[in-house]
Amino acid sequence: MKNLLIYKNLYYKLFFIFYFCVGLFIYKDYNITPDEPLHRVNGFISLKYILDLFSININLSDFVESIPSIKNDWRNTYGVIFDLPVAILEVLFKIENIRDVYLIRHLLNFLIFFISTIFFFRLINLHFKSKLMSIFGVLILILSPRIFSHSFYNSRDLVFLSLIIISIYYNVKLLNYQHLKYLILAAVFSAFATNCRIIAIYIPFLTILFYYFKDFEEKSNFSLIKFSIYYLSIYFLIIFLFWPFLWPNPLNNFVYALVESSNYPAWWDFKTLFLGKYLNPEFIPWYYFFLWFFLTTPIFFSILIIFGLFLFLRNLLRSFLRINNNTKDLLWKNRIEMNEVYFFLFFFIPLFFVVTLNSTLYNGWRHLFFLYPLLILFGIKYFNYVYNYLNKKIFSLFLIFLFIQFTLNILFIIQSHPVQNIYFNYIAKHFISNMLPYDYWGSGNKVTIDKLLKLDNSKKIKLSVSSYTNLNKMKKLYNANDKDRLVIFGTANKQLADYIFTNYYYERNPLIAKKYSIPDNFYPYIKLKINGIKINEIYKKK
Repeated sequence: MKNLLIYKNLYYKLFFIFYFCVGLFIYKDYNITPDEPLHRVNGFISLKYILDLFSININLSDFVESIPSIKNDWRNTYGVIFDLPVAILEVLFKIENIRDVYLIRHLLNFLIFFISTIFFFRLINLHFKSKLMSIFGVLILILSPRIFSHSFYNSRDLVFLSLIIISIYYNVKLLNYQHLKYLILAAVFSAFATNCRIIAIYIPFLTILFYYFKDFEEKSNFSLIKFSIYYLSIYFLIIFLFWPFLWPNPLNNFVYALVESSNYPAWWDFKTLFLGKYLNPEFIPWYYFFLWFFLTTPIFFSILIIFGLFLFLRNLLRSFLRINNNTKDLLWKNRIEMNEVYFFLFFFIPLFFVVTLNSTLYNGWRHLFFLYPLLILFGIKYFNYVYNYLNKKIFSLFLIFLFIQFTLNILFIIQSHPVQNIYFNYIAKHFISNMLPYDYWGSGNKVTIDKLLKLDNSKKIKLSVSSYTNLNKMKKLYNANDKDRLVIFGTANKQLADYIFTNYYYERNPLIAKKYSIPDNFYPYIKLKINGIKINEIYKKK
């Protein structure tokens, strides 16, 4: 029996080793997204502030030509929990090759997400006491194509998701076991998550609320007051230490960042395509997240989540009806029920404020990716319920559907590599044409340009861009020879080019459709099409 347990644990370790090796093998394949240079400079803004504050003479112009002041830059309310350490690494190891800079960012992005999947496995196992359910949960997370793709380059939304997973794990451990080490780790990682995105400020107060009810019903290792003081002191201290923007005026700057983050202004002329119309991100409909979520999440995963939420809400209603003045019954009877209420509120609170405050959301639901692990927990809840309480034939049927969904996702991830971020499920593909943006971050740009470089052996390849995308950022990933070969013109100079590139972004906007139109003397030459969706195209001059 002991040997069998060792072999089972070995299987799970081999799974994570295999996933880690896959990440190491493919992280170099991803393009530079529009936000990455902005966040890179964000790290150097804080680093410059620190060096000036302590009179440390290091020339940062070797890395970034122009670094704004932290007082005046629009990014000063952005956390730097990822950007600042990476900027420090650049300087310490003198990484001046810009290609290496972004490859290292992609590698670190993946490593942080990879570590979070281990914590997600441990979190599911902590709650369900099942390594099988835990591995299913991790597979649902990493085999969701959009999450898989963003885990290599999205240093804000996916790093935040990763920190949220670790924070949930330690907060749940704290509520269940009340050890001092869990209190410290819960406070630290909640602070890291808040540093990444300030919306996570609700975490410590949610945990303290739950601790109050635990303190009410059973003996605790800390009094409520002591617990709150310890937790909040560590939490705010870590936020302050790792966020230089707060140092001159901690309270005012923190409040300012909190207010700004509740509804970031669309400070440039940006419109997002939603259901065939170009909308200002500040005025999107309340169902924006829900529609994007269900169109870009694999169908069977969504089914599990819906049934899991229904099962939880049904049980919660029954618990609510049990409450009366003559009993000590609360909304939970045991740790498992308490954890699930905690998971639900962890998910519901930020979503409620995003919807009611009409917070600014740009293309897709990436700003709310951090809710996905919590939704997966409810999907696993239903899967576990089917396994334990329903007919084994029904569970076998669910297992077959899950296996089919995993297989389809793996095939899509392989076939669409490295553009998995354009994933839409089977239902969505029937009506998304001209209704939603596809590759709005230009992840597929490099794939098509690579083909052009192979087909055209000219010393100079003159390429114009007829779209809302910046190919000059992508050039940074090429070697010196290919960089020199690519001569990229702006939209206004199409006739000077031999080729025109477009990813169709904004071409359907009637206000600027003419700007991004393709001249008649160019014909289709190279096309990137994935799963029936036309991602981008290169036209060649006749």
